[in-house]
Amino acid sequence: MLEAYEIAQAKRAERGSDDLPIFWAERGPTNVGGRTRGVLIDANDPSGQTIWAGGVAGGLWRTNNIDAAAPTWVPINDLFQNLALSSIVQDPTNTNTLYFGTGECWGNQDAVRGLGVWISTDAGANWNRMAPMNPGGNEPCVAKLIVDNNGILFAATTGGLRRFNPLTNTWPVLLANGTFANNNFVTDLELAANGDMYAATFADDVFRSIDGGTTWNAVNTGLPSANYGRIELACAPSNANTVYVIYADTTTANSGGCLSVFQTTNAGTNWNPANCPGGFGAQAWYDLILAVDPNDENRLWAGGVSMNLSADAGMTWAGFGGGSIHTDHHAIVYYPGDSDQILFGNDGGMYKSYDGSAGSPTFTDKNNSYNVTQFYAVAMHPNSGSNYMLGGTQDNATPKFTNPGLSTTSCVLCCCDGGWAFIDEDNPAIQIASTQDGSFNVSTDGGGTFGNIVPGSDPRIFITPAEYDHAANILYYSDSGGRFGRVSDVGGANTNVSDTIPAFAGARVSAFAVSPSTANRVYMGTTNGNLFMVDNADQAGMANATFMNNTPTGGWMSSIAVDNTNEAHILITLSNYGTNSIWETPDGGTTWVSVEGDLPDMPVRWIILWPGETDKAMIATELGVWYTKDLDGNNTVWYPTNEFGLANARIDMLRARTSDKVIAAATHGRGMYTTDYFHLLDSCQVSLNVTGNIPSGLYMASEFVSSDGTVASGSTVIFHAGEYVEMLPDFTAERGSNFWALIKDCTPGMMFAGEEETEMLKGPWTVEEKANQLASQTQTSSNIAGTGRLKVFPNPTRTVGEIQFELPEAGHVRLYVMNTRGQLAASLLSGSMQAGSHTQVLDASSMPGGIYLVVLKTNSFTKTERIVVVE
Repeated sequence: MLEAYEIAQAKRAERGSDDLPIFWAERGPTNVGGRTRGVLIDANDPSGQTIWAGGVAGGLWRTNNIDAAAPTWVPINDLFQNLALSSIVQDPTNTNTLYFGTGECWGNQDAVRGLGVWISTDAGANWNRMAPMNPGGNEPCVAKLIVDNNGILFAATTGGLRRFNPLTNTWPVLLANGTFANNNFVTDLELAANGDMYAATFADDVFRSIDGGTTWNAVNTGLPSANYGRIELACAPSNANTVYVIYADTTTANSGGCLSVFQTTNAGTNWNPANCPGGFGAQAWYDLILAVDPNDENRLWAGGVSMNLSADAGMTWAGFGGGSIHTDHHAIVYYPGDSDQILFGNDGGMYKSYDGSAGSPTFTDKNNSYNVTQFYAVAMHPNSGSNYMLGGTQDNATPKFTNPGLSTTSCVLCCCDGGWAFIDEDNPAIQIASTQDGSFNVSTDGGGTFGNIVPGSDPRIFITPAEYDHAANILYYSDSGGRFGRVSDVGGANTNVSDTIPAFAGARVSAFAVSPSTANRVYMGTTNGNLFMVDNADQAGMANATFMNNTPTGGWMSSIAVDNTNEAHILITLSNYGTNSIWETPDGGTTWVSVEGDLPDMPVRWIILWPGETDKAMIATELGVWYTKDLDGNNTVWYPTNEFGLANARIDMLRARTSDKVIAAATHGRGMYTTDYFHLLDSCQVSLNVTGNIPSGLYMASEFVSSDGTVASGSTVIFHAGEYVEMLPDFTAERGSNFWALIKDCTPGMMFAGEEETEMLKGPWTVEEKANQLASQTQTSSNIAGTGRLKVFPNPTRTVGEIQFELPEAGHVRLYVMNTRGQLAASLLSGSMQAGSHTQVLDASSMPGGIYLVVLKTNSFTKTERIVVVE
């Protein structure tokens, strides 16, 4: 993933003639959180209002008003190399130093790989990635970070317990298989009040160190020796000798449940058995956390699927659920010395209790604007301009979007993990939503009410792949191994049948695509990377499967795209590391070629062709959305789009709406995004004047964009004009805003065909500053035959200069000069000219000293030259 990030950064820095300024609008939800493991109360804020939190695939966030009825959460940097945040800590000896670790360690199917540890030395204002733990190799997943009382950083990882050495910039292993322990996976690490450390290794032992982590001794008298995997610990802040441990059961009868709980009151010399909470759930391999009241060593919280509280050292328990707090718990953090104020991180995001010492504590949702929701899928209403969308999420149900912009959502299926969803393109009143294990539900009243049409079944893929034939009203879904299911007459009889396909050889279906031109033909890809064309898919027992791909795949097929204008043209993607991820056939599967091109090694989860195009594609990857303007085998060049609005997040699905070419991106960690870029290309205005407070977005015109408005802090605005951008005297881009002004044609294939491109007025800017500098002038590799030359002599110039240019063909020509505010400084000529060499005098005597841009624009190309005028 580091390589992927570095390649993406390099491509952004090279922004050349093939790069599209695709603006992605974040849509939310603003009232739903997501899986959160890292939580930190900032010691630099004595009021306790500043909280840091981390989504497991949504990055680092901060709020300065946690006690507000609607806290304001802000993402720190959506373009970090990695957003899989797992742990956040602060140095007690220097509270301006903070760290966060990355990676999900627990074997869940949707886990995002980490890239090590980040550090801030200025109280979180800036962050840098620390030295890798495994230089040249994959980084271990970070389960837990702690900083001891001497300011030394430790990391519990899947590659052992590490201690950072600032002198050598390395991470020596302290505890691992063959080094005091029998397993490399350190599942937890805790610091006692006296500085002793306790660690647990997977399916192994509990250890104690009294010398700063240099040596470790097993403290296991009375503890289990078998039938467990994950182990979690908690130390009592009020008594350094009191420690608790909980074990995740691995027996068949209670797999994923709680095996046992123990307490020691003598620093691990021996352990006293306690009891498991009732109704703990069966996901302790994943949801498992303990915390002890800072003032009462016998008051213990245990989080699994449910949240549980014991007032007698784990002997008896009270459970909390039923809507009082979201399920699946990962973090419990007390305010220092305060038994009442507690923060909770779970699959629903962030919660706070203000009465933690009460007999029955209460919990308050603190997820306003904390958009770390993990989407699996998205469906858009077919009507042009509609804001109605459905999306399936990780443990946050099936949200329904109805409002423009960044907004709240309601839910249509208000439980569980939401899965694939569909809205009938011919009759949008018919809608389909699903939950885990392939439980599909249909609405015939536009999403008002839903009824089940396919009961859930555990042998299915957890988030069950599916596709909907809008013309035939048939839902196709993945069933158990070697089978696919169909629901015919969706919204009517809802006839559900499942067929066995011998050719699948027991593999499950992981991807579908309905033929755009052949009735009842469905393309199905499998978990072992095979593609089949299934005819008569609508008829029980009559489906005929033809094997299609002779590619060296061996990976999980994640998506299929069939060209609407040529069914023989098919693209498939694979979502594995270490494999060619994108394949194309032009002839219905007779030949296949990899079109991965220069894409870095990372999973690809979805592919679509650009609306109305056949050789241009867009893909959903582990690191945002990428696109190509030319599918050309191994020569295919891919570009990242996550620069204007979109985060470096994992993307699980892309959907394009035919009516207006809007594209939705379902991120797995940063909510939902949409772009109307392709719609704007189709409806590009000649000119555009933007006034007032300017909302985030892309503003496009074929000739010019002018503005006297304000780009507010936190907003991202792009002015995209074919000839020039004019910032009027009152135009302001506030500190903390991101503003770009780009000189590009509206047609995606005609953006700066020359040898040079100037990317102007690149933010962020400071308060009251106008455009006062050029961002950069980038040499590109484009060498399009027939484009002319443009030179200015002398350069710099004082009074009079000479502009020489060459036209390869006759046509209309404009030659003008812009200042760095995007304002027209001089119009030199406009009219028809013959092919050949030309010279134009530039009178700079009345121009204030500074940097200017000479622009030569014809019907077929645009060229620019930067000049400096000195006084």
